[in-house]
Amino acid sequence: MKETIDHRAGSGSPTAETFRIAVEPRGAQTVLVLEGQIGLDAGAHLRAEAEGLLGGSGGVAIDWRSAAHVGAGAVQILLALQTALAGRGRALRVAGENPEVRRFLEFAGLSGHFPILERTA
Repeated sequence: MKETIDHRAGSGSPTAETFRIAVEPRGAQTVLVLEGQIGLDAGAHLRAEAEGLLGGSGGVAIDWRSAAHVGAGAVQILLALQTALAGRGRALRVAGENPEVRRFLEFAGLSGHFPILERTA
């Protein structure tokens, strides 16, 4: 099942951020796809999707290769998701890397919290 939240600027406040959050099955992984500006406007949507992932089984991955920005609030939600998954014996990995997001995580000292999913041949 594929769920998508698509929010376009101008559909609410004049300063609304454009973002897309989707949950997609990809093989054995459930992938949380983040696109656009994942900032304050996206927080409630991201939290709802993250909470929905807790009820499943198997691995969860983040694909943020198309994210223009992943704010501190979004990172906090993803860290909470990671902690909750670990408590259930599951892991959170990165399936779609983004060099800008990785630099932000390194600067914040959080790079090790989001390991890259190893691809199998």
